[in-house]
Amino acid sequence: MNRVRMAAVAVTGAAVVGLTAPAASARVEPDPMAAGQRVNVSDGRRCATDRGATAASTLFGSVVLEPAATRGMAADTTVARSATPGHYRVTIDCGGSGGERFTETVTVRDGRAEGVNASQAAGGLVLLALAAGAAHLLRRTANPRT
Repeated sequence: MNRVRMAAVAVTGAAVVGLTAPAASARVEPDPMAAGQRVNVSDGRRCATDRGATAASTLFGSVVLEPAATRGMAADTTVARSATPGHYRVTIDCGGSGGERFTETVTVRDGRAEGVNASQAAGGLVLLALAAGAAHLLRRTANPRT
């Protein structure tokens, strides 16, 4: 097969794959996530903003999506602290009953998103004190008294 024909076949194949690929669905960021983590759920600009939309999952219950400047309809929510690692479905319903419905599968990873604990805070304070001490010593050696 000559190069022109191979290029035509490649372009046609890419177009067919593009046409048969599913449209963008629910977006949950970040993905993967941890139990207790704050996430953003959006419709990927698939729902009409004037009809409203909701998102539902066993990870966070049901939330109402509001118009967002860059993501269509979106909401921030928190993954349940009791969520175990695995795959979960997030379902978006556009415009109530009779509207479009689509799902996305997201992943909860092992670990927790709980913020800084006491030992991490103490470690940070120790590092800050060491850095301040080092800066003081460097300043003294750079400007000796005469």
